Amino acid sequence: MKMNKCPECGIYTLKDACPKCGGQLKVIYPPKFSVEDKYGKYRPIIINQQLYNHPLGMNLYNLNNSKDAIKIIKKAIVFEGEKSCLLYKSYFGIDNDISVACCGSSLSAYQIQLLVEAGAEEIIVAFDRQFQEIGDKEFQHLKSNLLKLHNKHKNFVKITFIFDKEMITGYKDSPIDCGPDIFLQLFKERIVL
Repeated sequence: MKMNKCPECGIYTLKDACPKCGGQLKVIYPPKFSVEDKYGKYRPIIINQQLYNHPLGMNLYNLNNSKDAIKIIKKAIVFEGEKSCLLYKSYFGIDNDISVACCGSSLSAYQIQLLVEAGAEEIIVAFDRQFQEIGDKEFQHLKSNLLKLHNKHKNFVKITFIFDKEMITGYKDSPIDCGPDIFLQLFKERIVL
């Protein structure tokens, strides 16, 4: 059994015909295995004709641990990486842990729904500083993505942003990477639209 893709719909499947349009499929040949493949951890894998994948937009790392505190504090902080949740918990304690990680730089409607269902009235987006200078191309891209996120969900939940406009963290650092004092400063100065 091989992974197939419908050229019309763009759907990937293990079936012999497209489940959406019934059209002919093309066999997808995976890239050659390489230990240095920086995208390998994101690729689905087939073992004994069973497809294994991990849809990032359907999960929030640490929600199982932080949901009780989110319910009490009514806030949730969304980091990109799991490490940031571990740092947050080590700095502020298990009882104050309102951190989750979306495991990337996007937040899906389903993930927002999970946080609202957990009791969050404010979702604080604390993504990495993905720009080298204020106003550069990366800055504009990040700003645009965050504004789209806000505009899409502003009628559903309050979304605020920890955004290092003073450049006190390093390039690609999480807001919590430079310690609790810097994080608290960025938290207090978060952007409310």
